[in-house]
Amino acid sequence: MKFLKLHLAEAAVAVLFVIVAAFFFQKHGEGTADDGNITYNENWFCITDDEIKMYPKLPERIQIPDGHKEEVILSKQLEQNIVSVNSVGFYTSHQEVTAFVDGKRIYEKKAAVYEKSKTPGNCWNFIQILEEYEGKVLEIHLKNCYDYGNVKIPEIFYGPQSTVVVQQLNAKVLPLLVGISMLIVGLMLVISWCTIGKKMHFHEGIQWLGLFTIHFAVWSTMETQVPALMVGRELLCSRITFMSLQLMILPIVCFIRVVYQVKGSKVWQLFAWLGILDFMVTFVLQFFGWADYRETIWMTHLLGTAVILAALIHGCKILIERRKQIFRSKRKVWMNIGGICVVGACMLMDALNYYYRFYEDVAAFSRIGCLIFILILTVEFLEDSMDLIEVGRQAETIKEEAEMDGLTMLKNRRTFEMDLHRIPEEKYGKYAIVMFDLNNLKKMNDVHGHGMGDYYIIAGSEIIQDVFGAFGEIYRIGGDEFCLISERMSQQIYEEKAKYMCEWMNSLEGIQLKELMQIASGFAIFDKNEDGNLQDTMSRADKQMYQCKKRQKEQMA
Repeated sequence: MKFLKLHLAEAAVAVLFVIVAAFFFQKHGEGTADDGNITYNENWFCITDDEIKMYPKLPERIQIPDGHKEEVILSKQLEQNIVSVNSVGFYTSHQEVTAFVDGKRIYEKKAAVYEKSKTPGNCWNFIQILEEYEGKVLEIHLKNCYDYGNVKIPEIFYGPQSTVVVQQLNAKVLPLLVGISMLIVGLMLVISWCTIGKKMHFHEGIQWLGLFTIHFAVWSTMETQVPALMVGRELLCSRITFMSLQLMILPIVCFIRVVYQVKGSKVWQLFAWLGILDFMVTFVLQFFGWADYRETIWMTHLLGTAVILAALIHGCKILIERRKQIFRSKRKVWMNIGGICVVGACMLMDALNYYYRFYEDVAAFSRIGCLIFILILTVEFLEDSMDLIEVGRQAETIKEEAEMDGLTMLKNRRTFEMDLHRIPEEKYGKYAIVMFDLNNLKKMNDVHGHGMGDYYIIAGSEIIQDVFGAFGEIYRIGGDEFCLISERMSQQIYEEKAKYMCEWMNSLEGIQLKELMQIASGFAIFDKNEDGNLQDTMSRADKQMYQCKKRQKEQMA
């Protein structure tokens, strides 16, 4: 519960930051775009500090010698037949972009000063090419925001902006759908846990699996770059991507603690606290502009790698040490541990790709591995939860049977004594006690048999419940004795209800039961001058009941 509260606080800080940024950070630049329908990578000049080189086709990267400025100028003469609706579009990651036509600046993408960032984020740059640019030289300046040792050269496309957007959406539709699906699953798990989880005895791991799924879905969706393409605010989207990655640490650690059954382990507690510390430190550094998320993300990657390696080692250890017990009892621990290992391996591969860019999509393996694993675990946990629900239902039934009187279905004396002792002393003054007694029950049993005696008890209890049940809980505390504990009973109300109860009972008397079926009752309100506790109030009500019983018998004599 402690870690859950802390994690929710982390998430709240992240959401608050996103909301504030969305309202107060202005969108700047010329917008974003994506792949057009015509590649534009041929016949560019690349200019660096020490050379000018013509490339028939642009390379993926250009190495920059030590001590040189990590900036590349791409230069190309534009065609003579320019269509005004066309643009040059390309994607950059943590690079400043400036475009010139014959020395005149026509486009710029940099981080604004008030955003306290060295980078504009991951951006799709869209440079409109006007008819007046025909035959002129287009220069695109690419400058790294951080030191890489090389400059990544984007794939450049040429075409209308609408085509660019549509083609990018088509290219990203599958990973986008996977991210949205995972978000829905995660929200369903968390909402189910918060609303009915404890009552329905859901598996404890569901809450952490749901939170991890939500953060992973946000990260995966943001990595498609579709949100930035649709709404702009590339830097904000980049920060959401980093924060969602950091927020994954604590849920996965707590999930592993539950699955591995090592809640008391100091190692996993340390990982949990490190996850919280990582989020707090990097958030403060970014908020005040002291260091970008991109510069501190290595801490999250390092911590995540340590968690994954610890999970792999610990999981293999559990499988080896408990293999006979696990497979003999047909438990699914091996599936959980195996799944954690597979997901961990996928995330490690994507983390390596983040730095070395073996493939373009930095969430490719993690997205598929996590989706399959989360769906399997969700089904498994729901099955376990259904078993727990059945066990809980049976336990509730047993508890109810232990608390209830089997004949009248009222609560029994044991429950009465427990409830009476639970009432705080400072609230005694609000309570009243009503005692009831079925007259002549022994005589009823002797003359008409125990079957008729049971009928007498059931009928009497139902009348008492119908008349007085709205005022509090009624208990059967003896063979022919009943008691009401009430916070809303006054002397006047009691007298009215007692009279009505006696009239109702008399209406049930047959010829053979004449003068046998009677309910005597007594009433007392707690009086601090007379009562030390509610047992004393009960004793006074009991005396009143016996006086009523005596009067009823005298009237029938």
